[in-house]
Amino acid sequence: MYVIHIRMPDENPTSKTIDKTSHGMSYKVFALIGVLAIIDLVYGLYYFDGSFFDIKDGFFMAGIAACGISSFVVAKKYHGSEMLGKAYLFLGLGFFSWFIGDVGYYHAQFVLGIDPWPSIFDLGFLLSYVFAILHLYLNTRFFQPKWSKQMKGILIGIPAVALITYNLFAYQSWGVYDELASDLFFTSLYVLGISTTLALAIIGASVFRNSVLKETWLLLAIGIFFWAVGDSIYVFLETIEEFTHNHPINSLWSVAFMVIIYALYKHHKAL
Repeated sequence: MYVIHIRMPDENPTSKTIDKTSHGMSYKVFALIGVLAIIDLVYGLYYFDGSFFDIKDGFFMAGIAACGISSFVVAKKYHGSEMLGKAYLFLGLGFFSWFIGDVGYYHAQFVLGIDPWPSIFDLGFLLSYVFAILHLYLNTRFFQPKWSKQMKGILIGIPAVALITYNLFAYQSWGVYDELASDLFFTSLYVLGISTTLALAIIGASVFRNSVLKETWLLLAIGIFFWAVGDSIYVFLETIEEFTHNHPINSLWSVAFMVIIYALYKHHKAL
């Protein structure tokens, strides 16, 4: 156990130093996350066909909602820092945007019986990336106001490589057809959002490991990294029409939610 001194220099230079106690990470929690992930994966592979809304879907949606609620709770605790308060507010809005998008997709798929792609609810997914990017950017700039050339290179390079790779892959997979340009443009928005989130998660992880409360901030960045990796795999699977409602990638998202919830819980306890 150790004492952490937190000061918000850019918000209020005269504010008092706040002493907080951190107890580190719990291996029991990580073990529980691992067990729940295995149960979710096995259930999805052998007992869930994805033809109707199941308990696995409920677990998935509960994870998104819990991430959003936890983010808002942490944002409220950051009443002494406008920047960090906004950062966690944006994170909460990102998860609720995702939640609304999935509600729309579930309704279209299981109630209306139609293919939900594309629909107005895709805006929810796209907004989730916008808010996640804002969260990571504000958090990272708070602790590292001046970015190195390497950090800037990651932020520019990963999205650029992702966009080029995806468009070449999609063009090869789809061939030429009348709506190719519009489909490439729309899916490229997803790729841009995912890859930028991924890049900022990597940058954030490198910055947070040297900051106060480094375990909780690093753990949160890792959870968002898992989210972005899951979405990256999803986009490529969707492109070749190999994604199914009971695909194992859903379990990676569930792991991301559990890691993020635990990180936010530890964050709340430390404030």
